[in-house]
Amino acid sequence: MATLEKILKRLPKKYHDRVRDIEEEGDLIDDCKYIVYYSENYTDGDCYGSSYPVKSITEAIDFIKNI
Repeated sequence: MATLEKILKRLPKKYHDRVRDIEEEGDLIDDCKYIVYYSENYTDGDCYGSSYPVKSITEAIDFIKNI
């Protein structure tokens, strides 16, 4: 199962429009493992502010709920 599918499965539907994708990455700050990409509704469209590093799926879900 893809990471985005895991998040959407655990995330209430009212938050699904906030996230476009999540990818596992290496060499991120503070031992983060994933990058969460906002949907167009929650970003200014520039590179800055359109994504956020997180350490876990649980942290990603918490972050998505509180943006």
